[in-house]
Amino acid sequence: MAENDELQLDPHKFAQLVIKSHQVSDELDPEAIVKRKLTLYLTAYYLAERFNHLEMRNFGNGSKSEKERYQALLAQMADEKFGDW
Repeated sequence: MAENDELQLDPHKFAQLVIKSHQVSDELDPEAIVKRKLTLYLTAYYLAERFNHLEMRNFGNGSKSEKERYQALLAQMADEKFGDW
């Protein structure tokens, strides 16, 4: 963790983890499988970048308690339309 306890995701590693954990049916043709994996990779990558940006904004403010910063981050993620969140 960083000096001010901010949590930063490595977008590339996060996206790799997401696609490795997601199963795609072998019944699909190879191009469909790759398109699904690419879509999932890109979505995870940019989601991690958006998370890092929001996290940096919220945890960069040292005047709040850890609980307040966490709640503010969750509120920001909801405001940023993170899909199912």
